[in-house]
Amino acid sequence: MLPYKLTETSKIVDARTALLCARLYLRGGKRRLRAGYARAGIAALYDAVLFGMRYYITRHQDCDAWVENTDPWDASALFHALARAGVFEDPLTLHRFSLLVERALWQEALALDVDSTLADVEKMLSKLGVVASGESSLPGESSLTIL
Repeated sequence: MLPYKLTETSKIVDARTALLCARLYLRGGKRRLRAGYARAGIAALYDAVLFGMRYYITRHQDCDAWVENTDPWDASALFHALARAGVFEDPLTLHRFSLLVERALWQEALALDVDSTLADVEKMLSKLGVVASGESSLPGESSLTIL
């Protein structure tokens, strides 16, 4: 994950930087989940999806009409704009994931199906072009088998 003190994430505007951030947050989220830090892991996965959406809109100029009045740091609005553009089939995918993130951050105990959550996140990121569709983990990462 990116150290917040060293990186001003609100100034990220180019596709390559957004892609690297998405991949780093994905890797950090997996590592934190593997270490048993569910809250930090889920929050990092959420950031990976946000940076993945930023990567997609900076890379695809045909999305400009869909996202022209959308705040690029408002994950929900950006997701809905991309769903209207046809990137995502299910417009409720991010809402379900957001509820999981909120529960992870606000509740003490969290029952989490890690494999299912990672599969959903990686599916979203593969649609955004952050990870290859057949790629279950990033290079140098072994697959995660935590329950």
